[in-house]
Amino acid sequence: MMASMSDYKVSENLGIPRRTIRSYPAGHVYTVQQKAWMDNNVWRLYLRTLLLPCVEAPSVILVDNFESHVSDESYSIVEDELSCLLVPLPPNATSTCQPLDVGVMAPFKRFLRDEWLAEEIIDGEDGDEFDSPCAAQKRLAMINRAIRAWEKVSEDVIRESFAKAIPSA
Repeated sequence: MMASMSDYKVSENLGIPRRTIRSYPAGHVYTVQQKAWMDNNVWRLYLRTLLLPCVEAPSVILVDNFESHVSDESYSIVEDELSCLLVPLPPNATSTCQPLDVGVMAPFKRFLRDEWLAEEIIDGEDGDEFDSPCAAQKRLAMINRAIRAWEKVSEDVIRESFAKAIPSA
């Protein structure tokens, strides 16, 4: 259920050298884009690189109504390449229909916060500004925190989130 790859992906001209990306932990896909937000390129990368090898056709891919998710291109990739059905949630129903917000992202964010707090306790806050980490070190620390936090979100937690959201017959 959880997907990871050993490839490294990065958009060009965004100020992060490829050698830096290559130094990030293996087994994950990294993307960078100008506005730090999902866009068509990142969504295509997700569908083709992460989801395609993991999805068992036929399947239903549920998405919110974000324009990249419901574009003609997105429908085409999901139907033609993944052999699945793309189904957007009803408008304005995300909070009711989307179990990942509460069931998965809440524990992930809690684990992420716990990781950060654990680092603060270990490192301490001595107020010495001369040993402040540079931007590259901060990025790598955040990546490692996110990886550790995500590893704590079990497949059972994800399954249970959907089970709670889908009424039983």
